[in-house]
Amino acid sequence: MKIHRFIGDYDFSKKEVEIIDPKIIKQIKTILRLGKGEVITLSDGKGNNAEVTLASFYTNKIISIINKIDKKDKTKRKVSLYLAILKKENFELAVQKAVEAGVSEIIPIITERTIKTGLNMERLRKIILEASEQSGRSFIPTLFSVLKFQDALITSNNAEEKVIFHLDNDLYTPNKEAKNISIFIGPEGGFTPKEIDLAKSYKYSIFSLGTLTLRAETAAIIATYRVVKGI
Repeated sequence: MKIHRFIGDYDFSKKEVEIIDPKIIKQIKTILRLGKGEVITLSDGKGNNAEVTLASFYTNKIISIINKIDKKDKTKRKVSLYLAILKKENFELAVQKAVEAGVSEIIPIITERTIKTGLNMERLRKIILEASEQSGRSFIPTLFSVLKFQDALITSNNAEEKVIFHLDNDLYTPNKEAKNISIFIGPEGGFTPKEIDLAKSYKYSIFSLGTLTLRAETAAIIATYRVVKGI
């Protein structure tokens, strides 16, 4: 039996936990039709999870009783995805799947071939939250403000492994010992030769994900999964 899971700003220091987010209340009461005595999982998005039993229902809150608390540690590999801004639906798909694949941070970037530069950050945060809930994550990945390509290179320059994914280069082989990794995915059309040369000047490695030409959102998903898993 599936136990439904919700991430929010919860206080697990007492025996009871109040659920006051109207969206979560609606989902519990109206969409899922959960009732008194049913068990769910609450997470604070910072590694703390609590199995709780729904006890009392009110108009603007639900009271639950903590059964047990489970604390998770962060993953050993911190993966930061620097992703060129894509068309709305493509960028949102890449973000959603990167979260499900285990990314730690997402940083939108503007490159020479970036066409669209606007993002709905609130919508992206909602997608990240829902993907974290769906995939059972205990930590919510961080979404950062948009950076220009060179600024992003400088920001991530201290990572143990720094990879620009670009077609027609050596096939990517992961550094399994690296704990802090930054990966860059370009826009439709990829990075320009000037950008590749700039990345090399900052000591970034240039790798390919294979001989096939991938859509940018597909490359982001595959790259994130491979780097997170070290495969």
